Amino acid sequence: MLSILESEHDEGLKDKDDAFMSVDAEVDAEADAEAAAAEAGDESFLRSIIEDEDAEAKVGEGANPEAAQDDKPKGRKQMASRSQIWEHFTKVFDDKGLVKEGKCKYCDRPIQATTSINGTTAMRRHFGTCKRSPNKKMDPNQTTLQATPGDGINTWRYDAEKVRKAFAVMVIEDELPFAFGEKSGFRKFISVACPRFSPPSRRTCTRDTVKIYLDEKCKLKKFFKENCGSVCVTTDCWTSQQQDGYMVVTAHFIDEEWKYHKKIINFIMVKGHKGKDLGKNLQRCLMEWGLERVMTVTVDNASNNDGCIVHLRKCMVEAKTSIAAGKFLHMRCAAHIVNLIVQDGLKEVELSIKRVRAAVRYIKNGTSRLVKFKELALEEKVKSKAFLNLDVCTRWNSTYIMLKAAITYAKVFTRYCEDDPLYALDLSEEKGGFGYPDEMDWENARKMAAFLAHFYDLTVRVSSSLHVTSNNFLFEVGNIHILVQNWMSSTDPLQKAMAERMKEKFDKYWGSWHENEKVKDKGPIVNERGKGKKKEKEEKEKENLNLLIFIAAALDPRYKLSDFTRLTTLEIFGVESGEKVWYAVNKCVRELFEEYRVRLTTPEPTTPAISQVTIEGGGASMMKELIASRLRQNNSGGSASSKSELEKYLAEDSEDPDKKIDILGWWKENSSRFPILANMARDILAIPITTVASESAFSTSGRILDDFRTSLTPFMVQALVCTQDWLRRSTDPVDIKENLEELEVLEKELIEEFGDKVKGKRKFNGGVVASSMAKSNKCASRPTK
Repeated sequence: MLSILESEHDEGLKDKDDAFMSVDAEVDAEADAEAAAAEAGDESFLRSIIEDEDAEAKVGEGANPEAAQDDKPKGRKQMASRSQIWEHFTKVFDDKGLVKEGKCKYCDRPIQATTSINGTTAMRRHFGTCKRSPNKKMDPNQTTLQATPGDGINTWRYDAEKVRKAFAVMVIEDELPFAFGEKSGFRKFISVACPRFSPPSRRTCTRDTVKIYLDEKCKLKKFFKENCGSVCVTTDCWTSQQQDGYMVVTAHFIDEEWKYHKKIINFIMVKGHKGKDLGKNLQRCLMEWGLERVMTVTVDNASNNDGCIVHLRKCMVEAKTSIAAGKFLHMRCAAHIVNLIVQDGLKEVELSIKRVRAAVRYIKNGTSRLVKFKELALEEKVKSKAFLNLDVCTRWNSTYIMLKAAITYAKVFTRYCEDDPLYALDLSEEKGGFGYPDEMDWENARKMAAFLAHFYDLTVRVSSSLHVTSNNFLFEVGNIHILVQNWMSSTDPLQKAMAERMKEKFDKYWGSWHENEKVKDKGPIVNERGKGKKKEKEEKEKENLNLLIFIAAALDPRYKLSDFTRLTTLEIFGVESGEKVWYAVNKCVRELFEEYRVRLTTPEPTTPAISQVTIEGGGASMMKELIASRLRQNNSGGSASSKSELEKYLAEDSEDPDKKIDILGWWKENSSRFPILANMARDILAIPITTVASESAFSTSGRILDDFRTSLTPFMVQALVCTQDWLRRSTDPVDIKENLEELEVLEKELIEEFGDKVKGKRKFNGGVVASSMAKSNKCASRPTK
């Protein structure tokens, strides 16, 4: 049997050898034929050989892959990948078709992935540490480097809570709606800028806003307790578009580091504007904040504010927290008094102002009129950047701005009257107008604008809420006095008539000194029906200029109680009344200093504790200690044997009156020398002269309570107004008005860039610029508010 198998095996091998020999013979024959054809140059035969080789190559490349793979030895079939890690890697095969590596899709790094040796362990390890993988789990404590403009390179770590709080702060400071995070445009932007941040909903934003308000309120209360001795307050009332009354309270103070602060501490809805009701609301606000000592309350000249001050003074005296028994608590707003003085003077030129106002309104009420007016301005070569502004009749400062701009275009108005016959007709008295301005009206407007410029600059100086103004206010009053006196002595009848009107109002508030504290005014009191009988009115006190204004000037090292301050007082009040005022000022300074000394000086025991001395001669040391203790007590009180702080301060040479100094910095450096006077200076120099700080809150509240947010509750309005004031830095006031010159420069640059002309109308209305640019609506200007 074995021999049979062996013979069959030998026959099989012989048959294979014969087959291989026949194949070799065929190959050799084909090679000889190709060589002979090449030597003979038979192109047709060679082309057929090339075509046969191309066909075989196509079959090998995949034209018929199954047929091509039939000749290859069949290996083990590859199994489908079950690990999810292969979603992040690309397979790399070896010559045998087996997976040898996995190439990372993010960093292109090859990782060994042989099935029998490595598996997917190495790839999993790399996936967890790949720096370019977007699916990498960040360590919450791991920081990244970032370049910040101005700060260089620093570390940064994403914190969802901080980002969410920053979003709420942005909503508060920029007066955005609570639903701003739900806007589609913002969500698209944040998905690109910071995909990890999920914008909060309106409800979440509202809760975050209230939380920030309560946190900042607690911080401010703590700051008041630790850094504030007494405060000065400004308050005012405002009516919203929904006819709801609101009351704002602003606290002004200087901290222990001698930095001036202004904080809105209350913005509440009030039901009435009676003086007593306002006084109760103010008292409740001060008690809530723990502010017991109030130096002054600055209010406007409304009669209900008098009742508010009376109620607050009574409560403070009863609580024994008043300063100087509340005699100097009432501070009248200087800006409102200046407004009353100027308004009286404007009555003399009322007709000229009405004509200029009507002319400005006529030009601004038509687009074609504006275009024609601007063409005439170019012909007259008027180079003024400011355009026509329409004023508010009750605000003299806006009237000044209107006159200042209008007199620049006086020649243009004259030319326009010649070119447009309807101009004179529409402004004529037959049409119910006041007539168009003539040369006399323009001359009156020039005189009035030049005179009002002084009052405008003065109002800007005393209305600042970012630095101390009380120390210079006495001399600002002196400037107004000199201006009025110069016009009274003028030969121009118009100037003289205006000055006489203004002098009467000036003397009522600032220029007269009343010796009698109280007067009785008898007169008929008429009831609602128009009937009544003579009754004696309640006794009222004639108010003088608040003496703290003089003390604030005395606490300025440039003025003190020197001849400079004395002569200023005599110039304002006259020689006879001025001497009385000067005596009252000196008396007030010393009494107030004594009150501060008693309050701040720690009482010494009647029998001082003397340490036991064990060495010989201890009696002499005991006597020295006793005498030194009494001297210290006498020095603080200003005895006859030594000078008090006040006397030492006044005895030193004054600084140059023309020298510009940082008064808070001066007192910070010298507070160790004059500790009692330094406390007086902190309280008195913080006095605000105007209520502008409180009125500025009404601008913010007006933007918050617009037509789209009328459903806000009074609590939310207070939270938004107060928190915005606390978060914003006082040194960076926000100006929402557009700069006309900047807009013109920008418009010119855009025209040059896009090479197209401006089409449409361009409207100027109190700083409003509305212009549309052609070129596919690529640019559009924005109107100012």
